[in-house]
Amino acid sequence: MIKPTFLNVCISILISYIIFLVIPMIINEDYRLLEFSNIRSGQDLFYYLWIVLFFPIVDIILFSVPLFYSFKIKKIFVFILVIIAVYIFEYLIFTYFTSQKIYDEDGLQKVIIGLVLFFIFFYKSIFNKFKSILA
Repeated sequence: MIKPTFLNVCISILISYIIFLVIPMIINEDYRLLEFSNIRSGQDLFYYLWIVLFFPIVDIILFSVPLFYSFKIKKIFVFILVIIAVYIFEYLIFTYFTSQKIYDEDGLQKVIIGLVLFFIFFYKSIFNKFKSILA
């Protein structure tokens, strides 16, 4: 159990993105993203960092604050709505930037990984919210 601090929310978003990148690498046995020998100039390094860091930074900027403040919400129904809205918005943003399709399996994978990790990281705080409502 991790306390839902702002830093921990940011770290959970970053870890979910890393897992999102690693799973297709393992499934497809395509490790080109990890080959640093292809970086020969500053432009190559910038391109590599742009590919690897753009979406985690966007995710952290856009979604860490709503996820962090969702734990401050007292009403469980509003808490659930905020979490659902954040992950729907994450799916829409990711799909818009990557594929321009309405349904994108990669976006869906990203959201599922994010939700699973969110509940794994903060399950005790989420359970305490439900427990306080039911008590």
